[in-house]
Amino acid sequence: MAITDPTTIFILKFIFPPVFYGLHGWLATWLAITLLFHPYDAKYIWGWQVPLTPGIFPKRRSKLAQAVASTITETLLTPQDIKAQAEVLVTEKNIYAAVDLFLDTVLFEFRDTSKLHRLAQDIADLSPAFLLHYVESVVESVEQKRDQRVAIITQKIFDQCVQTLRVNYDQAVEIANRIMEAVITPDNVRNFLLGILTPQNINAMDESIQNMASGPYKILARIIGVKRVCYEWRNYLEKEPEECKRLIADLLVRFGIRDQIALKISNFDMRSMPLQTVDKFRANVVDFIEGFLIEHKNDMVELTRRLQDEAMGTVRSAIIRFNPESIPRDRLERAKKDLASFLHAYLKRELGGMLERAIPLLGMYNLIAQKIEHFSSEQLETLVKRICKSELKALEYFGFGIGVVLGTLQIFVNVIVP
Repeated sequence: MAITDPTTIFILKFIFPPVFYGLHGWLATWLAITLLFHPYDAKYIWGWQVPLTPGIFPKRRSKLAQAVASTITETLLTPQDIKAQAEVLVTEKNIYAAVDLFLDTVLFEFRDTSKLHRLAQDIADLSPAFLLHYVESVVESVEQKRDQRVAIITQKIFDQCVQTLRVNYDQAVEIANRIMEAVITPDNVRNFLLGILTPQNINAMDESIQNMASGPYKILARIIGVKRVCYEWRNYLEKEPEECKRLIADLLVRFGIRDQIALKISNFDMRSMPLQTVDKFRANVVDFIEGFLIEHKNDMVELTRRLQDEAMGTVRSAIIRFNPESIPRDRLERAKKDLASFLHAYLKRELGGMLERAIPLLGMYNLIAQKIEHFSSEQLETLVKRICKSELKALEYFGFGIGVVLGTLQIFVNVIVP
């Protein structure tokens, strides 16, 4: 039966084709997108697996996980990108913020008495091992010339303490008393004079006077008989030791030797010495300290072991008595800045090597692949649609639009070819 109604013919020729083709395009696109995820599991009819079940993503989940992981680790998030981003973030300002937060958190925890006592006990238990390891490492580094910490510390102590040290007169008198009691004793002076007045020295002195002295003094020396006087003085020192000691003791008092030594000590200022002399003295002190540490390494290690209990008690007591409020704010702020500056310099120097060693150990490829592979089909669909929701919806509209275009072309065909 032929259709003769003009309205029906108009609808069939000019309205129906775009609508039909548009709905067809939208439905085909929607079905294709749906088949990416559905069904989640394989479907069977009489033991025969229905084609396109499960959906493409559930069926290819393992390969999808490997492809995504490979894309991320080789293109989107390479070790070079991680290293570059880390270097950008490692600034002194960021490190200071981290140090500031860390130290403030630690100091806040110190206000909890129970935590403070537990921390004190834990650190005290570890302190002997740390102390022993530190002593051994310091001595070994000095012995192998790998570290200059001891030399630097010794030089700073020398410059700030020894070089600026001044002794008042009362202290100088005490030092002079100890010198008089231990060094400049009558017996030591007598032995010293005996050591000087040897026959060889007496003959050398007589020859020097004869050769070097001017005329009047040479004649006076011959009249006095310097050589004979020296021998007489030596005989007196040898044969009358007790009397010599009493004589020397009396002369030491009369000459005021102790007061002269005390005056010299109180007036001594190392800064008035030539710079070359001070530098040499400083170097000798450093050599002495380093040599002492190397020579007495075993004694220091043994002493450290014997002091373990005292070290534990000292550390525990110091931590328990510690009051965060007692720290001056300016010193705490300076300590934070110094620590941040040290960490920034260290990380700026070592961060590249640390990341090069650490990134392969993280196993980013395997981690990403395993995470995606362990997603359920529902989670995988939700993840993809959450990321590409607008794009997938645009594909449906695009399919509808293609259908409308094809339907419009069909209208032209219908007009040209009745």
